[in-house]
Amino acid sequence: MLFLLNSYMSVVRGKVFNMNLRVGNRASKNIIFFVTVTMVLALSACATGGGGAGGASVKTKPVVTKTQLPRPAKTLEPKRPLETLEPKPDTRKCKVKKDTVEWLHVKGECKNGYAHGEGEAKSLNGKRRYAGNFVNGAFSGEGYYDWGNGITYHGQFFESLKHGTGRLNYPGKQKYTGQFSNNAYHGRGEYIEPDGSSYTGEFQFGNYHGEGTYVWANGDIYTGVFEQNQMSGQGSYKKANGEHYTGEFADSRKNGTGTYSWPSGDKYTGEFKDGDMDGEGVYAYADGSTYTGEFSKGKKHGNGVLLKQGVEIRQQWEHGIKIADL
Repeated sequence: MLFLLNSYMSVVRGKVFNMNLRVGNRASKNIIFFVTVTMVLALSACATGGGGAGGASVKTKPVVTKTQLPRPAKTLEPKRPLETLEPKPDTRKCKVKKDTVEWLHVKGECKNGYAHGEGEAKSLNGKRRYAGNFVNGAFSGEGYYDWGNGITYHGQFFESLKHGTGRLNYPGKQKYTGQFSNNAYHGRGEYIEPDGSSYTGEFQFGNYHGEGTYVWANGDIYTGVFEQNQMSGQGSYKKANGEHYTGEFADSRKNGTGTYSWPSGDKYTGEFKDGDMDGEGVYAYADGSTYTGEFSKGKKHGNGVLLKQGVEIRQQWEHGIKIADL
């Protein structure tokens, strides 16, 4: 390689000598320095095998460009049909006060940590549901309560009790519509029994109490005063077969004075005891004759007078059997 350099330099000097004759010594020296540096660099490249077939290959470290790796696609859980989705409890500190069971708040607003305003709740066992108004965690105002067993209530609440007006439905025909107080039927209302019998009138703490009308499924009707679910006081009882009693009642029986009539035209007016003619009374027959006297357990008993076609006949009876005409 030195041989090539020397040869090359000789040629250069020859060229430069000729140039000296024209441009001067200073300029020629600058040219010689530039050419010499260029040759040294070129030959150095050859010495390191910069592309020659017999030279050693130099490995250079590749430059790595840092890139953001793509994230794997997120697998979405398939959604269940809307009708099978269960409401999830509200995880916020929103409490519902216990009535007879514990509750979870599932929807609505909160105030001071308690359900307040419109919302929904369900019992811990998932069977009962409430939708309506809350006040400080209690059912208060208009709401709907479902026991999950066929019984539902739609109406007014106060402190988680049925209070005000509402409708309580039971399975089948049984239901109550009217006023409530502290969970009990109280005030005016209508109650329908499972067999279709019905009561319309006044209630007191869950009982028929006051003026009302009871209609039996067989067509019998009582209108009058009730006391603690019993016909008690003045009233009128009409049977489906046409028999009719108007008078006093006690313990749901004819007790006191009253009038009982039959479809045949017969009629009794007088005293009753435990549902029967008992005491002094007048029995009027459909043919116009009358018997005035004593009765016991629904039968003539004792002394009496039969008035027939204007003729009075004194009689004596014993438990419905005539003993003698006097």
